[in-house]
Amino acid sequence: MPNSSASTDSDESASTMSGSGGFRDLRRLWLLVVISAVAPIMINGVLPANSAIMSEFDVSYSLVQWTLTIFMMATLVAQPILGYCADRWGRRPVLIISLCVFAVGCFVSAFASSMAILLFGRILQGFGGSVCTFLPRTMVRDQFPQDRAASMIGYMTMAMMLAPMFGPAFGGWVTDEFDWRYIYGILGVVGFVVSFLVWRSLAETQRSSEIVQSVSFIKAASTLVRIPEFRAYALLMAGAVGVYYSFLGSAPYLVMEVRGVSASHFGRWFMLVAVGYLSGNMAAAMLSEKIGIRRMIRLGQIPLVIGIIGFWLSLFFESPGALFFPMACIAFSNGMSLPSLTTGAMNVYPPLAASASGIAGSLMMGVGILLTIVLGILLPKSEVWFHLLATLSVACGLYAWYTGLAKEKHQD
Repeated sequence: MPNSSASTDSDESASTMSGSGGFRDLRRLWLLVVISAVAPIMINGVLPANSAIMSEFDVSYSLVQWTLTIFMMATLVAQPILGYCADRWGRRPVLIISLCVFAVGCFVSAFASSMAILLFGRILQGFGGSVCTFLPRTMVRDQFPQDRAASMIGYMTMAMMLAPMFGPAFGGWVTDEFDWRYIYGILGVVGFVVSFLVWRSLAETQRSSEIVQSVSFIKAASTLVRIPEFRAYALLMAGAVGVYYSFLGSAPYLVMEVRGVSASHFGRWFMLVAVGYLSGNMAAAMLSEKIGIRRMIRLGQIPLVIGIIGFWLSLFFESPGALFFPMACIAFSNGMSLPSLTTGAMNVYPPLAASASGIAGSLMMGVGILLTIVLGILLPKSEVWFHLLATLSVACGLYAWYTGLAKEKHQD
């Protein structure tokens, strides 16, 4: 059965790769960082335009919210499909074509004459832009040994975190100073420019020995899902990130409605979450290569459990910090362990590395969407539902991890 140790030799050989396709040239690594930053901007950078869109098309705010929902749904569907394509036909062509589809979707939205056309453009953006969430990490995995790859992904994530921090400010400024359509137009130009730079600067990173031949998408996906190690990595990722999505959907109600905090204060408190995640990324970048991904993941479980306990204790306190400090612990845990979890999932079966990254990413987003929908229904009835679902999400992830991997002899 395939396992993470089976890829060690091939990963070690990858570390000696050089030439035009290597990432020893930091410009190429930064190109992957830019690509990774596109998806977060397309999620939160366009949100400030919602009111302007609602006014121009004379539609309800709930309909405008579908610009986010339909984007996320398209991304969820596309990740495993494009991951398989990248294993079958190579990372580079899939990345170039997908970025072009993303750019076309941006221009469709920019010139939309109705809400339906705008949403169609968002579907194209979500489908094509989905590669930004997993292919850069896969290409890093192709080039570096397992533990070194986790470290490099940590550094990449630290850099790309600037996008969600400044994306809303960018979108708001463009909307106020020009027009909401310019947001999509600018991002469409970025998509075409980046696809050109990939064509011009990045060589194929997939090793010839790992090219998937004559394997259907269904067989590739079922091969991965049947591997206990892959399920352990993917489900722990989904459980940990599920708490973050639960918090995103619950925090405005729990903090502003229940605790009476203003929107501006809410935004300032939320910076704790970003600081926690960046700190975790820094720890991953500095420690993953030294102590190995398994130890890194186990260490990351400590602040994860502390955060869940903190959520339950917050029931006895009125301060918003009672919610945000536990979430900062969980964000630190995610930043600390997600690079190692992602690398581990991709190395379970190297010929399907991109498929593994795509399926794991799709699973995370699917759990997040489901939890957000459920909490939207249950949360107004009782605050406790947030605590229950967050705890359940983490418990399921930890159970999958320990049943799938803890029985093995650790090889760190």
